[in-house]
Amino acid sequence: MFSLVRLISEVILRSSMNDSTSAEKWWKDSMVLIGIFLPSSIWLVMYLSLSLKIAWISFPCGVLVGFFLWLIALGYENPRMAKATFIGVIINLILASISAYFAFF
Repeated sequence: MFSLVRLISEVILRSSMNDSTSAEKWWKDSMVLIGIFLPSSIWLVMYLSLSLKIAWISFPCGVLVGFFLWLIALGYENPRMAKATFIGVIINLILASISAYFAFF
């Protein structure tokens, strides 16, 4: 089963490498968009559902989700997704810091 999944991912990787026009546009890569927006969307959901003062707790959640997204990026050998996940966690850190400022100061 694992070899079948690996074969399918290699075929998809080769076809995406041959299409150089889509490889240059990062905003068309769904994995990159997930890596950027998923950690920060955790903060947004907490902000909308709970409050600004409680949304600081989204940082540990965003780091944990970002870590597993980063592992997925390493597994698929997708450095662009790994960088985007790191950027998404940094955005989550900034938003959670703003929430922590309002909660504790």
